[in-house]
Amino acid sequence: MSVLVGAQIVTPGDWTDLDLDPSTRHRSIARAVRLAVMADPGLSSCSARLISLLDDVTRRAHDSGGFFCSSLVLASDDGPLVANALLQLCVADGAPGSVELACADLAGAVSGDPSWADADVTMVDLPSVGPAVRVVVVAGGVCVQYLVPVPDSSEYVVLTFTSPTAPYADAFVELFDSMAASFALDYEYAAGPNG
Repeated sequence: MSVLVGAQIVTPGDWTDLDLDPSTRHRSIARAVRLAVMADPGLSSCSARLISLLDDVTRRAHDSGGFFCSSLVLASDDGPLVANALLQLCVADGAPGSVELACADLAGAVSGDPSWADADVTMVDLPSVGPAVRVVVVAGGVCVQYLVPVPDSSEYVVLTFTSPTAPYADAFVELFDSMAASFALDYEYAAGPNG
């Protein structure tokens, strides 16, 4: 049985990692908005709205068990352009099995869930971790999720990438896929009951 000890993902240079700790997260949110305004002073009129949005994102990320969150804030002709990346650790029902079987089970669960009826669900291989389930929904915005089983474990990591800006959905799907391609897991094998 393996135990997840870490995970890494590469975010572009214009993204800002956000602190998820409720007692300290406001500083990282203010920093993200400040950096965005420094890069594009036209965003200054949206500062309060952006802070509120990122506060909501980090609160939901923390409440859902997220352990990493990063955000992009840019200006566009249509107003602020925002995107987020979230990593969460989840536990699947059942005993640990092969990564391929775990992917098949996860893909079946998502495909069979009526609330994901509009989702495009596929099995993919990520360069550093192998098999994963990719879920894409484009409806009023874009959401791309990767469900990545931890080998020899019932745990899996959920990578969730979102942006509420539908006009840029194709570009964001491409960006999110390239970010997911950088994802790597660090895990250790724990000794079983017989050593």
